[in-house]
Amino acid sequence: MAPDQFSTDFLQVAHRPDLGHLTGRWLRSVSEAELHAGYAALRRAALHHGCGHWLIDARRRTNRSLNGPEWVTTQFLPEVQRALSGPLRVCFLVLPDYLASLSTGAGAPAVPGSPVQFARFVDEGAANAWLAAG
Repeated sequence: MAPDQFSTDFLQVAHRPDLGHLTGRWLRSVSEAELHAGYAALRRAALHHGCGHWLIDARRRTNRSLNGPEWVTTQFLPEVQRALSGPLRVCFLVLPDYLASLSTGAGAPAVPGSPVQFARFVDEGAANAWLAAG
């Protein structure tokens, strides 16, 4: 997977036309400013490639801020979906202990039929299968 022009020193971004999705792999823990810059890079890549299916690998990002996940799911993803003018389906690869700490666990917490769907996984194969099913 070759990174594309939207990658940074802390986030590798790659368009995967073979799988029909955009992949973002966090390479390390990031500051709040880097978190926002990384997601802005993902947004630019999604608009450039016209891609509404994302796999975000957050397993190396171990210092999650308390408001980071909430900002991503309640503000950022709906804004991207509106900009794409189509459905947005995003899966997050996370560490097992982080997934266990969430009250929602795995699955798609968004309202069924919502234009924004997201889920969290510890297994990349299961994440790819969920993306492909959408």
